[in-house]
Amino acid sequence: MSPGRRSLAAQQRCALLLLALFALALAACAAPTLPPPAETPPAPISWAGHRWLVRDPGSIVASVPALPPLLPAAPAPPAAPAALTLWAEPASGVMSLALQAIAAERNDPLHAARALMLHGVALNDALTVAGTARTQGMALSEHALIAETARRVFAHTHPRYATALHAELETATWAGVWQGTATVAGVINGRMLGAAVADTVIAWAAADGSGDAPLEYPLPAPTPGVWQPTPPAYEAPQDPAWHRVQTVAIGDPARLRAPAPPAWDSRAMQAQIANFLQVQAGLTAEQQALAETWDGGAGTITPPGMWVAIARQQIGNRQLATAEAAGIYAALGVALHDAAIACWESKYHYMLVRPVTVIQEQRPGWLPLLKTPPHPSYPSGHASLSGAASGVLAAAFPSEAGLFQEQADAAARSRVYGGIHWPMDGTAGLQQGAAVAAAVLAQLGEP
Repeated sequence: MSPGRRSLAAQQRCALLLLALFALALAACAAPTLPPPAETPPAPISWAGHRWLVRDPGSIVASVPALPPLLPAAPAPPAAPAALTLWAEPASGVMSLALQAIAAERNDPLHAARALMLHGVALNDALTVAGTARTQGMALSEHALIAETARRVFAHTHPRYATALHAELETATWAGVWQGTATVAGVINGRMLGAAVADTVIAWAAADGSGDAPLEYPLPAPTPGVWQPTPPAYEAPQDPAWHRVQTVAIGDPARLRAPAPPAWDSRAMQAQIANFLQVQAGLTAEQQALAETWDGGAGTITPPGMWVAIARQQIGNRQLATAEAAGIYAALGVALHDAAIACWESKYHYMLVRPVTVIQEQRPGWLPLLKTPPHPSYPSGHASLSGAASGVLAAAFPSEAGLFQEQADAAARSRVYGGIHWPMDGTAGLQQGAAVAAAVLAQLGEP
């Protein structure tokens, strides 16, 4: 098979897989029971037990008061047994609700990545606290712990949508009792521990800088090669101060700044423009489909959510325990969040012009297949996020590393096909994302 046909086959395979995953995520944003593969894949590396934001589990356990002598009765289980399906593995259940909330509140990728990080880290850290509680003989419902943690974190990440999740999270709270794995005492303790963990995570989040007033960003004078607001809406620059948001694993995002793009008047930059025009002139139906599949605009689960959907598929295939699943969601969320911050630091440092601004100088009225996002071109956010996510997931599921790399490469190419990025934007983004993944894995003790 020729290299061109191999590339096309890889594009088609990746697009079909993504469409299947995102159809599951968008249909109800739930985690349906996934059929296991014919042969169970090897178990991933376990990151359960690593603490990201909760530093002293013992103090949280000690803060839980003694139970009253008389406990309330458990409520009746839901009439439809299918209501419990989402909570067979509760960490994935919560992340499914997070995808639903991201789409409902029309989050952009920056805020989606932050929300997914907070939920993943809260779940993971809550389960490490649970381990400490159990060593002290505390009755504990894992479902109630997770549900209460999630309920409070949703009130922070998605305050407008949180009430819509009340019934689902109440079902999750009592699922362990109805399944015979927990007691009413365990539910009460789980709720109190979950509240304490969530409050710790929310206190960190409230001071992370994401809620600060947007920076008044003075637009530079129109200069060749320098970003300007883009047609058709000519929106103001998006979140130019996001590089000031607190990272979790990488420290100062400037440490992972992408290398400088070529000078605007250089031959290397002219080659980028020529490459872009060549791709646009020969755009195929498969390439257009890939661009649209990965677009992930407002009202969808966004690219960070797409990677969580990919992780959820792998977790479901292996029927992982809740603690193992939460460890993966936490590491993935941290990588996505930190990659978004690092990417934004590079974007507003270099301020590279978007293709539509350049092409319209020669072809007035030209517009790309996709709407150009309102921020500088270099590096690609999709690529930075995908490089980070694929690196973490490759470490978690080594047997699928090649598939994750295919998906990351496809995400980067899709933005060129969509007409909104230069080819080098994707290359630099993937490299930056890989560096973020390495920093996250170093925190986990991985080489």
